[in-house]
Amino acid sequence: MLSGFRLLGMYHHPATGEYRLLMHHCQWSEPGRQVGSYVFSLGPGQPLRHIGKCLDANELSNISVLFRGCLHWYRMKCRGKSCMIIVLDTIAESFRQMCPPNVSGGVDLFDMDGMLGMSNLNYSVNIIEVWVLRDYESEVWTFMYQIELPFTEIRAQCGYRQSADIWSAVVVPKEGELLVMVRFNEWLIQVDMDGKLVATFHCRGVVPIQFLLKQTLVPHTFFPTLEGYVVNHFPLI
Repeated sequence: MLSGFRLLGMYHHPATGEYRLLMHHCQWSEPGRQVGSYVFSLGPGQPLRHIGKCLDANELSNISVLFRGCLHWYRMKCRGKSCMIIVLDTIAESFRQMCPPNVSGGVDLFDMDGMLGMSNLNYSVNIIEVWVLRDYESEVWTFMYQIELPFTEIRAQCGYRQSADIWSAVVVPKEGELLVMVRFNEWLIQVDMDGKLVATFHCRGVVPIQFLLKQTLVPHTFFPTLEGYVVNHFPLI
């Protein structure tokens, strides 16, 4: 039933207690169905509901951030216009836009100590900038950190192939600090907030993302009996 749809996010709907999926449908994938965004409530016999037309889903980042009861995405492809943050109010199930700071390059959103955070990877100078939205209502962003990636050291340890270098980075908040994970060719690298190399792992095909492994939505009684089970444990690599 959900063929031809792209999953944009999952959220809890407070009024009904349901968990819902936000899906996007393109005209080419199933002719005859209305283009736009749909909501699917998890559970047997639940129908798809069309809630309107969002921007093209291909323009949105792959990871959404649930913050203040809203899902947030950074708009990646701006077609000559200013990039915006797309917001879904999960109660009203309606879309709006927010202004990001003036950044360029790779951008990720995350929840940082009760504020909406943004990391910006500047590929030309190998620097990650971190911003926070201190005033959510007024959309006022504040610059917080600059992390210079130790690429000379990374290349020395992981091998330097200028013609084939493939790299990316993500920033994940962890207990008041930032966990920086860098992918460089076939290596996964951990860097601290001072830009110092902490650890390297040779992992072919592994890509760092901001997803964290947390508790299941369904706390089955047999889970505590499993070997190595720890409640709310942070999975570091």
